[in-house]
Amino acid sequence: MTSDTRTDDRRNETDRYRVYRLFWTALGLRLAVAIVIHLFVTDPYLLAPDQLTYHAGGRFLASEWSADIPLSRDQVLPSGPRGYFYIVGAIYYIFGSYSILPKLLNCLVGALTIPVVYDLARKMGANGAAAIRAATYATWFPSLVLWSALSIRDPWIILLILLICRSALVVQARPSLPAMVMLGVGVLAVIQFRSYLLFAVAGPVVVSFIAQRTRNLPRNLLFGSLVAVVLIYADQAAGENRRGRFIDLQEVQELRYWNTVGASSAFAQVDISTPSRALAFLPEGLVLFLLAPFPWMVGSIRQVLAVPETLFFYWLIPHMIRGIRHLLRHHPATSLMALLVTAGLTFGYALGEGNAGTAYRHRAQLLSFFLIFAAVGIESRREAEQRLTHALPRTA
Repeated sequence: MTSDTRTDDRRNETDRYRVYRLFWTALGLRLAVAIVIHLFVTDPYLLAPDQLTYHAGGRFLASEWSADIPLSRDQVLPSGPRGYFYIVGAIYYIFGSYSILPKLLNCLVGALTIPVVYDLARKMGANGAAAIRAATYATWFPSLVLWSALSIRDPWIILLILLICRSALVVQARPSLPAMVMLGVGVLAVIQFRSYLLFAVAGPVVVSFIAQRTRNLPRNLLFGSLVAVVLIYADQAAGENRRGRFIDLQEVQELRYWNTVGASSAFAQVDISTPSRALAFLPEGLVLFLLAPFPWMVGSIRQVLAVPETLFFYWLIPHMIRGIRHLLRHHPATSLMALLVTAGLTFGYALGEGNAGTAYRHRAQLLSFFLIFAAVGIESRREAEQRLTHALPRTA
């Protein structure tokens, strides 16, 4: 074993220990926030009103499973994916309908994203320092902490998107049954929370797999066909045709309209019902999705709390751009999928968002990728500065 190998092993061991500590830090932080909110925030509409919907739906399912009741699920549960309702219902069925319990489980789910962020960053091509930085940002980023401390489906969506990308990179590097099973389960699971994520997340998996290794094109095409079969089955299993949300501009237009009605900090109504109008609005939509809530939009306690994070996010944007350039230049094959997932969801949300609140919340689904890009950009700049310093001649 060479000295370089021993050094790399020591660094990897140190990184694993740091990720271990970050996981427990993230879990403790989220548990503390969840308990404080549960005990002291009495207004259920202050942070995430849909907590009430999930609580009521979970109680109904727990009651339905324990005894016959005259109402059907379609009469009580809203239309659309119901995965999180079943999670809450299972918790209530086993332990009782204590609203703190789903929040505590979400804290664990949120903390589990930390090692996945680190591992995904390494597989995308980031060095150890950048991966640790990305995991550290994910540990402390306020919105990621907040959504993990509430009884909502968002932390599950964030974790599943990360797991899908990580599993796909494992399969691309060396196909294995566990990774393929994890990838398939992740795709089938994520649509139980938001069905429109099916093609926005799984589509880039197929594209990046085929594009990564042209030398193995027959194998890649076979795998892409298998994934396509899973996508078709998953679309049918979702029980509804939701593909139009990102394809049918008329439906996106309607979605945007209803998101603006009655919302605080609502964006202006815009006609995006045709491709030309959608493309014309896209730059403005990107600005609104990525940068809202703006300081002049502040009109409630929720928006005040979001200002510090938003300003820090602004500071990260140049580093994100640098990180994306670095990944495309040095690691295009392994970073392509994450870039496609980020771009697809960003463009889709940029067209469909109707107010600053939902934009801020949906942006959290992509924050882990943004943080990885920023961490890569920061560390690549530091490496460039160090190389320049070493290259300069020393004065006597």
